[in-house]
Amino acid sequence: MLTKLEEFILLSVWRLGENAYGATIFRYICDTTGKNLSLGGVYFPLERLTHQGYLRSYMGITTPERKGLSRRYYKLTPKATAALEELRRINETMWAGFPDWAASVQSISK
Repeated sequence: MLTKLEEFILLSVWRLGENAYGATIFRYICDTTGKNLSLGGVYFPLERLTHQGYLRSYMGITTPERKGLSRRYYKLTPKATAALEELRRINETMWAGFPDWAASVQSISK
């Protein structure tokens, strides 16, 4: 089973598509969750997910703006897609029937 951060990383890679590299993945997760993560805290799981076969990485072209350095981009593998589908199924099952807190709080406070 994947950690929540790993799940967020895989979903970010899917969402960002061709623009999925470390810094954009980091920014997307921080912006979406409102959490203040460290950039290094995203790179370690990216490498672990790549090593475990959930992600494939490749180097982009070098650009003058980056002084000849290239970015490492990430793509989901079929293993990642299957894992995300399973996580979605599990989450939907676990949350099924859970009351809407806003409606519950309003009815209790009246």
